Amino acid sequence: MSLSPDQQHCGVRPPPKQQPGAPPAPAKGLRLLNPASWAGLVPTSRRWALPGWIPSRQATYLTGAGSAGKSLLAQQLCTCIAAGVPFLGMEVSNGVAIYVTCEDDDDELQRRQVAICESLGVSLESLAGQLHLSSLVGEVGNELATFDHLGRLATTPRWAELQKTVIDTGAIFVALDNVAHLFSGNEIVRSQVAGFCGLLNRLAIECNTTVLFLGHPNKKGEDFSGSTAWENQVRSRLFIETPTDKDGDAIDPDVRKLSVGKANYSRNGETLSFRWHRWAFVREEDIEATERARVAAEIAAANQDTAFLRCLAKITEEKRATSASKSASNYAPKMFAAMPSAKGMTSKGFEAALQRLLHTGKIVNAAKVYQRDNRAWVTGLGLAPTPAPTPAPTLHKPCTDPDGDAA
Repeated sequence: MSLSPDQQHCGVRPPPKQQPGAPPAPAKGLRLLNPASWAGLVPTSRRWALPGWIPSRQATYLTGAGSAGKSLLAQQLCTCIAAGVPFLGMEVSNGVAIYVTCEDDDDELQRRQVAICESLGVSLESLAGQLHLSSLVGEVGNELATFDHLGRLATTPRWAELQKTVIDTGAIFVALDNVAHLFSGNEIVRSQVAGFCGLLNRLAIECNTTVLFLGHPNKKGEDFSGSTAWENQVRSRLFIETPTDKDGDAIDPDVRKLSVGKANYSRNGETLSFRWHRWAFVREEDIEATERARVAAEIAAANQDTAFLRCLAKITEEKRATSASKSASNYAPKMFAAMPSAKGMTSKGFEAALQRLLHTGKIVNAAKVYQRDNRAWVTGLGLAPTPAPTPAPTLHKPCTDPDGDAA
């Protein structure tokens, strides 16, 4: 078995040659360390790609529900490492970074990168030779390894391409998006998950880089899908989410929380809150005061509108009509504030929402709410009717057949 220069560079060694019919070579013992040889020596400091969060020369698993922002976070982190600027207030290692995606095309990568650079105050030109983006969307054979009927792992041409790219660029950080495309095994089978994670760790160790690979949580809302094999095989795992209330509703759809789900080399449970703002992630304190006030006002208004529409739907379901008139006994803001569905929203907040929703035409007065037993309609506040779709234009001339004759 011959090895390419790239494989040799990364420390891959060919298996020992054995002549046909020859007895098996004697087993080699394990490589042993002698702790006594460390006496009087100071251990080297642990290296981090992102201190306390992502250890260097390891594979870290980042999970989060769809639309949580895993891809944006990974590309932004790669940009910060490439540019040598803080990531959400945290210092990062500085060097070449690679972001590989199987889910976003070149155009989306460009749009996202422009927004990230604008947010960070980094020019695109300054990233030359430092940040590399690769889209594998629409390509087949993106898996990094396959498994035979005995569960044995074999690397693929895509793995060889990834390995060569890391070597050629000297990348110190590689983000892989995401595991659903890169892992072809059965995530319920622990040995296959272990083999895949071991492969990524081998890349990190032998090529002196750091790997961040992305995945989805399961349907139960846990931090990772499949069995606990993913949790057990990685030394570091992060989870990104949109914080929700006790009913599962987003408190603020633009807020994100990143947490350390597992950390063998740092403290478990660390969290970091930040915000989606103008197509990038930023800390609240990094937004200008006037802009922060504007964002807060928009969030408050959105929460008021959401609460109003939620209560309106519930009270309509109960066949109770409401009014926009303050003098009416069924004045909507007053009735809504007393409902469990209000979730603490005050009548003042509902009044602001009422005026806003009427002004924007999302709700109307005198809507048909429900019918009495005598089939008479009870009217009140209701959702504005959805406009009927515009009909397709009719043909002015009859269709013709291929020979040009009228059908």
